[in-house]
Amino acid sequence: MKKIFLTILIAIFFAPSFAGAQANTLLRQGIFDCNQNGAYAMSVGSLGATGGVYVPVADSTVELNTGTLLYKECVLREVIIREREAAMAGFTKKAALSIQTGRNGNPQYVVNQGQELLTQASDPAFLGFLQGGALQTLNPALQGPITRAMVRYYEGETRLPQATSLKCPYTGDLLGYQNGQVRFTIADFLAASAPQCNPVFALFLAQDIADGRIAQAVQYQTDQWNWNNGYYSQTDGAIDPLRRRILTPGINIQQSFQTILDSPVRQLESANDIGQMINALYAGMTTQIISDNQGLSGLTQSIGGQPSYIDRVVQEASRGLRDAATNVALQNLLAAQRVEAAYLQIVNAIGTALTTAILQLRSAEKQCWDLIIYQNDGKPERHVCSGPLAADNTCTSFAGACTIDPTTGQQTCPTGAALKIATSTAFSQPIISSQIAPIATSTVARIQASQNALGLIAKLIEAVTGTSLDAQRLAIVQLNNLVAQKLLHIQPDIDGPNGVQKQLDSVQTAMLGSEGLILSTVKLWADSETVRPGWCNVNNPAVLEAWKKCWDKNNPDKAACPTP
Repeated sequence: MKKIFLTILIAIFFAPSFAGAQANTLLRQGIFDCNQNGAYAMSVGSLGATGGVYVPVADSTVELNTGTLLYKECVLREVIIREREAAMAGFTKKAALSIQTGRNGNPQYVVNQGQELLTQASDPAFLGFLQGGALQTLNPALQGPITRAMVRYYEGETRLPQATSLKCPYTGDLLGYQNGQVRFTIADFLAASAPQCNPVFALFLAQDIADGRIAQAVQYQTDQWNWNNGYYSQTDGAIDPLRRRILTPGINIQQSFQTILDSPVRQLESANDIGQMINALYAGMTTQIISDNQGLSGLTQSIGGQPSYIDRVVQEASRGLRDAATNVALQNLLAAQRVEAAYLQIVNAIGTALTTAILQLRSAEKQCWDLIIYQNDGKPERHVCSGPLAADNTCTSFAGACTIDPTTGQQTCPTGAALKIATSTAFSQPIISSQIAPIATSTVARIQASQNALGLIAKLIEAVTGTSLDAQRLAIVQLNNLVAQKLLHIQPDIDGPNGVQKQLDSVQTAMLGSEGLILSTVKLWADSETVRPGWCNVNNPAVLEAWKKCWDKNNPDKAACPTP
């Protein structure tokens, strides 16, 4: 059923501009399907069990289905009804045109019974008689004249019955002819022997045979009309009506067309919801046929260059379908915009958390360097330099506290080695590269994709709400296919088990929590008793000595440098 629905929807709404375009084909599992891929308007119902103190007993299955049911009944049903209306209007137009022109350009029903008995029964029967073998049995000398006399007689009887019924075809001296006083030809003989003059048995016999066949054909055609409620059957087109084969009985044609004409009435009778009401033109079609002075034929006639009634019915139905489809698309687009904006906000928060982690790690590393090199905090033993750095990043190492000779009172201060300080990001960068950068890279990609999606959604909304029919069609196809291919984020991408909200919580805990990466790394740098992990542990003399050897200006020992 879904496949049939999509096929008809494409045929009526999308095909005029996009027929045969592979990229513009409506895919299944899109906005015109009951699914959770991207049916954003399903948010009007619940997609998760509620429970809680006010629902002591909750049927989770029913609650989980509520969203789908509401989307189907409140959103998709409107499209289906409009699609049904548009489809039936299209069928009605096609049927009305066929009924008006289906018999070689003539109506499929009787318009003028007397005239059509003549043209559809009498004329073909008489022509079949003339072309048949009945007149071949006459004497060859009489065939031509009698045939012509038969034609004149038939023409007079059928086309000019009042003018010729009493007129004698012989124009000579009829009385002299009858008394044998004038010379005459065979033509004169036949004319003078007409029923109005003097019966000739050969002509009478031919006429009697022809009249019998004509009467049979007329009766046959009358029976056909009676059986078919005044409609013609579809035949193989044989000239002689008595030899025609019926391909489709006229009763089938009449009843099928009547079913189509009754459709708007049935739809109105069965409507029990505001969305099930069909457009006024379609609803009033039967009344139009009855009240219009052109009758049934008036449905397909254009007056004053304006579209015919049936054309206006189709246009109105198509507009209703387009509006319904546009409404579905707009609901989904607005919901998609809200979801995408919320998604972008959260992935931006993830990016902010990662940026904060990087900045805190860099800041902690700088604070370590500042603490290792020099601080005027009254604890020179905790720094490698005895004073602030010079402009060229050199200093004298702290060699120990000054001493005073108790005897002489002279102060002696040990002189440390000259140091060339060289800081780096060697301790923070490996951690950033291995534990933060991969997450940051994927987060940046998701931010960019979400920003692009929001831009695309905004363009689709503009196209759907615009005045260009082609732009509307293309936007709806694009949206449907984006949803079907799961290229737009949906609510579970935000708050689902694997949604970005949980990812944000995880990143914040893993990076910035009390036992997260930053605090645990700083603690390892500052508190570890071993030199390399504890490269910032200024309370460990071994760490300070290692840095002094590493930065010795005159005799640097690179092997002594603490490394990550």
